Amino acid sequence: MNDRDAFVANFRELHPKFSRMYAQMLGQVDLTLPQYTLLYQLTILGTVSMTEVSDSLGITKPAVTNLVDRLEEKKCLKRVPNAKDRRVIQLEILPKGRKIITEIQGQSLGLLLKAYDRFNEKEHQVIGRFYATVSKVMDDFSVRSRNEP
Repeated sequence: MNDRDAFVANFRELHPKFSRMYAQMLGQVDLTLPQYTLLYQLTILGTVSMTEVSDSLGITKPAVTNLVDRLEEKKCLKRVPNAKDRRVIQLEILPKGRKIITEIQGQSLGLLLKAYDRFNEKEHQVIGRFYATVSKVMDDFSVRSRNEP
């Protein structure tokens, strides 16, 4: 098996493990993956409008409303009226939502760092370049996907 085939095999083995890991972590805090993703976006973007969240996540405004309703019930975020335009509703993450994001990120990053620490400094540089490249390729994909009809 060549390096590329081994990479593909490892990815196929790893992908469902990541899915199960996130499902377990999110199940412990009673969140769905879309709810987690919305909260995570708020930690990055700060207080934003529901339209901005819809655009950022690539989902419909009714889907955002449904997610926001559930997260508001769980006291993870709140709707905030826009000071300049009453028709615009903004979303603000609450401390409980921020704590959930911090904990889940910490757990998942901790697992990745356990693996990362098994490599030497030169390998760390390659791993860093790999993750940066994957991030760029994913950004390019997202831009193309949004621009396609």
